[in-house]
Amino acid sequence: MKNLKKVMALLLAGALVLGSFAGCGDSGKDTGGKDQTQDEGNTGENEGSGDAQEPAGGDEAPSAEVEKHKIGVAHYTDSGKGVEALKAYCEGISGATGCEFVFTTLSTYDEATNLTEIQNLISAGCEGIIMTADMGTTAIVKECEAAGVYLAGFLCDYLQSDMTAHEDVFGSEYFLGSVADGYLDPAPYGEQVAEAVIAGGYKNIGLITFPAFAYPKQADVIAAFQAKIDEYNETAAEADKIVTADSIELNFAPLEDTYFSEHPDLDCIFSVAAGAGMVYPVMVANNKTDIKLYTTGFEGTDDTDNFGSAGNQCYQGIMCSTPEAIAYPLCLLIDKLNGTTYGDLPQTEVIGCSPLVILSDADMEAIVNKSIYYSADYSKALITGEDIVNMCASYNPEATYAGLVDAMNHLGVDDLK
Repeated sequence: MKNLKKVMALLLAGALVLGSFAGCGDSGKDTGGKDQTQDEGNTGENEGSGDAQEPAGGDEAPSAEVEKHKIGVAHYTDSGKGVEALKAYCEGISGATGCEFVFTTLSTYDEATNLTEIQNLISAGCEGIIMTADMGTTAIVKECEAAGVYLAGFLCDYLQSDMTAHEDVFGSEYFLGSVADGYLDPAPYGEQVAEAVIAGGYKNIGLITFPAFAYPKQADVIAAFQAKIDEYNETAAEADKIVTADSIELNFAPLEDTYFSEHPDLDCIFSVAAGAGMVYPVMVANNKTDIKLYTTGFEGTDDTDNFGSAGNQCYQGIMCSTPEAIAYPLCLLIDKLNGTTYGDLPQTEVIGCSPLVILSDADMEAIVNKSIYYSADYSKALITGEDIVNMCASYNPEATYAGLVDAMNHLGVDDLK
């Protein structure tokens, strides 16, 4: 437990003074949840697809007061640094939290597949499910309602599902909310990259996103980036002004080779669309790694070896979210299953978290040496299983929802340094 210890200590000390405002120490029973004397018969072998992380696998054994629960984790991918770190994190926290985690993989855009995978988790005895994709969520919530299983989100803001808003989802007592993939308001990220581009002296910038129907907020990132560039251009000398090409959308396929002949003067690309997989390989194939790349997603391979002053120095900016953010939906699920809730719990909502925004050699050094994301080493986690227990109202009468939200704001690169 690193910076969170300091945060929790301050929050708990302040709770005695601010209790009348936040409702601290007044965690009421939630009749929608199970009784705190939880039936432990659901912690047997996984009957469905996916990998199970047994509670005994963690570094701390649960106390007599910690209830056992089986939690399904439905992720949109089954490979990469993020998945490796998430599985290591869930294994690490399982002992202290008393949770057994069962993993399955969703399809990003196939609603029928996602519904089937959730049904498999329910059949496997999962009492709560944490899901990263929003396709088919309305049908999935109905399935969870029928089974008495609670659902919460991770790395997803649930803005869209088959082009419709989730009014039915957020109106269900079985949907507890979600933590988004980084900032809920994406403007700060676009502004950070713009400031880095300005400082780097780049003059011709390419802009790339995924389609707006699937990722509507990526357009907001580009808009914030462009606004900061326009502000700079207002006072810059003519020779120093920055030119941005019209933003293009990648329809979940790699960048076309012709992009470089159509934009021969590029010295920098800002791709909000998974540049490590969709853009960088095309740059390599076209001998264009002299162009600087700022992008989202982190694979921990070429993007590490060629970041900042290392290698071919193509990568200059990376952004991703850390697995510790799963503590948000997990705390909500644990309390709901235990029949207890925060005194200051608002209506169901989506919150953001501090992403890992890597814009310098020092940032990358912190990620490589100190983060669970890069190493899959639980000892480097910013939030431990013990922390999660302390953040649950059912185990800590002084715990608050405000404290849980605040913890999500201390998961960035600066918190690793």
